[in-house]
Amino acid sequence: MEELRGHHGTWLIEDETVRIRFGSGRKVPTLFRALGGCTVPLAAVREVDFDRGTRKHGWRLRLHLVEEADPYTLLGAPGRDVPTPLMLTGPHDKELLAEYFSEQISASSRYARELPSGTPDPREVAKGLVARPPLQVRTAEGSASFDGTRVRLQWDGWLASTTKEKEKSRDYRLSEIESAHWQPPVDITEGHLRIVLRGVTIPEATTLDNDFFTLASHGPKGSEETLLMAATLNAHVASEEEPEEAPALPAGADTGGEAIFAKIRELGRLHAEGLLTDEEFSDKKAQLLDRL
Repeated sequence: MEELRGHHGTWLIEDETVRIRFGSGRKVPTLFRALGGCTVPLAAVREVDFDRGTRKHGWRLRLHLVEEADPYTLLGAPGRDVPTPLMLTGPHDKELLAEYFSEQISASSRYARELPSGTPDPREVAKGLVARPPLQVRTAEGSASFDGTRVRLQWDGWLASTTKEKEKSRDYRLSEIESAHWQPPVDITEGHLRIVLRGVTIPEATTLDNDFFTLASHGPKGSEETLLMAATLNAHVASEEEPEEAPALPAGADTGGEAIFAKIRELGRLHAEGLLTDEEFSDKKAQLLDRL
């Protein structure tokens, strides 16, 4: 097991996963502290992006996952200058170690994707990157809570409108939710978490003050918390959907020995290139041979 420490957390490369643990200090982004940690299957990593940065700003390491596996990207979060648990930054003096780590993750993920088990279900990957219910988040307007089957929006904060204060709260079952949307505050514009129900359209003229499907956030307070809630809801909604049936293999397709020997040959190539140690090569080769 290898470990890389960054500004706000620690990444550990294990046999099949990258395990991410976040710190709890005041400088750690709220999203990371609320999440605590998460696990990324190596087979779900599509690309590893490493930026050496500068002496002042340090390096940045970021994982890009297979399609539909990153619930934060689906919300547009990485492009909006907000934290994402799949990015780690660190000081300039650890640049070489971080670059080595990026190469190890890249090689290990390439190998993992080519194993017979293949790429994991993106919906299960997404659930490993979000909070476990029960989850509650607060903003200046009120709170949103999720117990695994139901979402409650409650408007009891000091910035709640008179209309929402009178309504007090509303509950929505997970089974009737199509998705959760998230919008960060921009300048003086309010951000929000919005629950979108199946078959329900909100009139464009409806303001946030009268929108009983939203919990508003103002400035940085509550923005990261509502992002985590939206990502968590979407991951659970997706996991409730019926999986598509896998296509039938053509007659005579090889699903056993030849595929395993092909993976062993790939292991040998990685070992020859110095990307796997003698011990790693032996262990993974033995695991594959056990499947015959």
